[in-house]
Amino acid sequence: MASAPGKGGLRRTLRSCEYGCQFVAHDSPVHRLSAGMKLGIGMLLSASAAGGRTPATLGALVLVTLCYYLAARLTLADLWRDIRLFMFQAALVIPLYCLVHGPAKGLWPGIRISTQIILFYLPGAVFLRTTRSSEVMRGLRRVLPYRVSFLVFVSVRFVPFFFREIADITAAQRLRGARLLPRQKLNPRNWPDLFNCLILPLMVRALKTADEVARSAESRGFGMYPERTFFSADQLIRRAGDTGTAQQGEPSAPTIRTAASNSTVSS
Repeated sequence: MASAPGKGGLRRTLRSCEYGCQFVAHDSPVHRLSAGMKLGIGMLLSASAAGGRTPATLGALVLVTLCYYLAARLTLADLWRDIRLFMFQAALVIPLYCLVHGPAKGLWPGIRISTQIILFYLPGAVFLRTTRSSEVMRGLRRVLPYRVSFLVFVSVRFVPFFFREIADITAAQRLRGARLLPRQKLNPRNWPDLFNCLILPLMVRALKTADEVARSAESRGFGMYPERTFFSADQLIRRAGDTGTAQQGEPSAPTIRTAASNSTVSS
């Protein structure tokens, strides 16, 4: 009979089940913001990252984005899970710039491009980690048709799903002998394994998942009517609460108590 994992093993197991861009329920200032406000802040930070060119500007943006990330009560371990793929990308981009333009002219452009990519993506990760699905749909349907809002919502929610898929496919292919360790991915001789054993299966899984989502939505009658065909749980709870309050506020029928019979007669 297998023994139960120790405290350290259980902690490692729980850590291995966590993926990037997953919603985390915390009571933080960022969580208390509306979905539209967080979306506006994210768009502003991403646009600033795309326009940053000087080291001072990028340094200030890194500081502001980190403060925004940590204000959501997210840890440095969460930050690493969210940006680790982009760190591997930076490890490829910077040497390529140095190889093409030389270390003197290529080092800063490589660092700048890699930093801009991470800063452009990170506000979106904060949005996914701090916003519930119902809040996203409620905010999107105010400005978009419900079909478009559903498409945007599903596309955004696929991000943590594909992080899990990448981890599962990588673990399975490594057991089959594929060279997919982080340090092995930096070697160009191992890039065929990266493409054949990770990218192609991920594309097949993505197409299969998209087909399953489309069939599921079609079987539920999605798109048959010009308006949304699902109920809002928040509105249902709110209406039930208003109905209960109204019933409690209604005056009760007057009662007359007689002294002789000590009985109550309602008019």
